[in-house]
Amino acid sequence: MADYLPINLSSLKSETTIGCDIYLLVSTGDTGRYVLYCKEDAVFDNNKKELLLEKNLDKLFISKDDQRKYYKYLETNFQNITSDNSLSPDQKAQIISDVAIGLIEDVFGEPRVGNINRAKEFSHNMANYILEEKKSSLSLLRIAKHEYYTYTHSVSTAAIGTLFANDLGLTESDLKPFCSGALLHDIGKIKVRTDILNKKGKLTKEEFAEMQKHCEFGVQILQKAGNDFKDEYKIILQHHENCDGTGYPLGLKKGEIHFFGRVVHIIDVYDALTTNRSYSDALNPYDALKTIKDKMSNEIDLDIFGKFVKFLGGSGNLRMN
Repeated sequence: MADYLPINLSSLKSETTIGCDIYLLVSTGDTGRYVLYCKEDAVFDNNKKELLLEKNLDKLFISKDDQRKYYKYLETNFQNITSDNSLSPDQKAQIISDVAIGLIEDVFGEPRVGNINRAKEFSHNMANYILEEKKSSLSLLRIAKHEYYTYTHSVSTAAIGTLFANDLGLTESDLKPFCSGALLHDIGKIKVRTDILNKKGKLTKEEFAEMQKHCEFGVQILQKAGNDFKDEYKIILQHHENCDGTGYPLGLKKGEIHFFGRVVHIIDVYDALTTNRSYSDALNPYDALKTIKDKMSNEIDLDIFGKFVKFLGGSGNLRMN
């Protein structure tokens, strides 16, 4: 029997074609079986949705093989979903997170122009959501991925970073490229050997030198996608630069590092410290911030860091876990 994944009824819009088969789980004695409810090419009309609501059935299922199709459907219907008042902020945040992770997997798997432009469009939509629904969008901070993977880290960095950048007062014209730059900040890692990326423990000098190239690799990948990513380049190239000049790849000092790069540098480290790694357990937010302050005070922009601490405190996310 095929593996099935649960999805929430609230994520499906009436009068749309989902693009994958939708199933119900029907109890049959001590077991259950999956029954087809709506075919992939059929319109999920209002009658189908109302019938489920009447029976209090809010959990549906898709084949695990169709997960990508479902994510693509959510991506296409992003604006309808985020404007749906029947969805709670936490439900919207979960959908946004799931779609973004699926999208980043596509980008890293096939970094072609079409996928990269999809990532940019999604980022701009997410920035709009944060601008328009500032209070509700803070739920994005609570949809934590406790294990560190490049995909989940990219999404968390974009979500936390864009919420913080909005709090700092970035305008729409700045917030959109900031979000797409944060989402794609590690795209250059697709050109780094997997044994280096997945190594448990400290990298050798040679391995670290190879890892450092991901910033420049990332810019090269985006350059092939066109000339509409100039602001994103600053984040991708500079998010490992340190204010004391000890960072990479260019050894820039504070005044030479773009504001976007200084912000994402802090978010990048914070998210890495608050998720489980192969060689270290996650820290709670308080201890992560203390670690950054105690061990990286010469490397980060302390003014931005202070504002980040206040931002987390004001959003209710600076607490002991």
